[in-house]
Amino acid sequence: MNKKNAAGCAAVIEIGTRNVKMRVSQLVKGKIRTLDYLEYPVSLDHDVFETGAVSFNSLRELSSALSKFSSALLSYNIEKPRVLSGTVLLEASNRALVVDQLKVRNGMDVDILDSSQEKAYIFSELENRLAHEETVRNGNTLFAYIGSGSIGLAVYDGEKILTFQNVPIGALKLHDVLGELRRKAEDFNYILEEYMDTMLNRMNLSGFRIQNLVLTGSQIELIAKLCGGKKVGPVYHIEAERLRLLYETVRSMTTEGIALHYALPENQAALLYTALFIYRGLMRFCPTAPELLSPPVDISEAVIRYMLTPKADAEWSAYLRKNALSCAYTAAASFQCDEKHSALVGEYACRLFDKLKKVHGLDASKRLILELASALHSCGSYVSLRQHNRCTYDIIRGMDLFGLSTGEAVEVAMVAGSISNGLDRKDAPELGGLSQPERIVVSKLSAIFRLANAMDKSHLEKLKNIKVTLDEDRVLIRANASTNTLLERWSFEESAGYFKEVFGLSPELAIKFDMI
Repeated sequence: MNKKNAAGCAAVIEIGTRNVKMRVSQLVKGKIRTLDYLEYPVSLDHDVFETGAVSFNSLRELSSALSKFSSALLSYNIEKPRVLSGTVLLEASNRALVVDQLKVRNGMDVDILDSSQEKAYIFSELENRLAHEETVRNGNTLFAYIGSGSIGLAVYDGEKILTFQNVPIGALKLHDVLGELRRKAEDFNYILEEYMDTMLNRMNLSGFRIQNLVLTGSQIELIAKLCGGKKVGPVYHIEAERLRLLYETVRSMTTEGIALHYALPENQAALLYTALFIYRGLMRFCPTAPELLSPPVDISEAVIRYMLTPKADAEWSAYLRKNALSCAYTAAASFQCDEKHSALVGEYACRLFDKLKKVHGLDASKRLILELASALHSCGSYVSLRQHNRCTYDIIRGMDLFGLSTGEAVEVAMVAGSISNGLDRKDAPELGGLSQPERIVVSKLSAIFRLANAMDKSHLEKLKNIKVTLDEDRVLIRANASTNTLLERWSFEESAGYFKEVFGLSPELAIKFDMI
């Protein structure tokens, strides 16, 4: 393709478990069109899932594949593709070395997505593919993405994602981790079923009435073909009973038997068994569904759509905010948090953040950190009133926060847990893993959050018509009230000292009492 016709192209390279894939696409009349798609076999699964690190031989193969892709991209006039990877490099103990060497050898910056970030892209693509499916727009749908190294689950109500979980086991990882056991055990299928039952039983979706099931990921196109699935647009419709029958057919067969019966390579036959088992196991969450919807998705398609779509940054930010907050409030409800109070604290915090943007100098994405911290800051009280801030930190730190990186999740936990003195101390052990710039970000967000929380200390929404004014060396917050605000005033003064220590500004709360 000549350079003139390649205008407006973008490329994504994905480093996967068993291959490296490159997609080149172009925006044509408002639609994304794939111009080129290449795959190169590079097996990293044995390295990472069995030994824990990428070997130098595999690194050399990976670098060679990327060099071939770079050469192919010259015809599209693309010099800087986006290079990303998920579980396979995320779990590699030497991932920093791998990233460094690919930068040195290939001049490429590799973006390693955390599991929550990867699944956010996948689920956004699922929503896009299922836009015309009437059943998905009505009632709760379970999205399940079975990747090579992990499973992502989300409950979708037709507008937003209500809850999200990430399970650190996938079709290929399960196969590799239990590979030795399969070679030794005659009744491997029973062992696998018991193992997966323990995993699936931990997935608590009892609070949701699941009416539809959407399964996608590893081996889904092969499974759809073997089940006689019908493809309507971008979505396969697979009869649930036919998937159960397929599983019963292969569950007691050897890898060699599966390969021979279905005319498959042995490595693909082995993956078919574990992937099929996971798909069949997930059907327990919607046992009455007559069919499964299965749109094949590729993370490179999701990423490249946002790269090429006009105003994509704003679109992605809005998608991420909507679903991250929805999942956070669902989690907060399970800890019996006061949703009205949390929402009000979030509103106050955002007003301060917006008004002080020239003072704090933080990226706009940090606004979401404040909102999530506000939504979740009372979780710890469910466990312990005496150490609620510590418990809040621990709970959030262990959560799957939709679309957030591990570092961002730590920021949310630190800010939410800073409601009382302890986690914001300079000698707090939790700060030990943060760089100096990260500590400064947490300090700024914590100062804003603590001030916002103080303004509704009683949880009675006493302050109305909040207005924030920045005046030289002070921040003046004006509000109206019609009842006693002594508790809010006291709490505000308690938080003002830390705010001044961080920003060098004195916050003042001026309350005008309404005449009754």
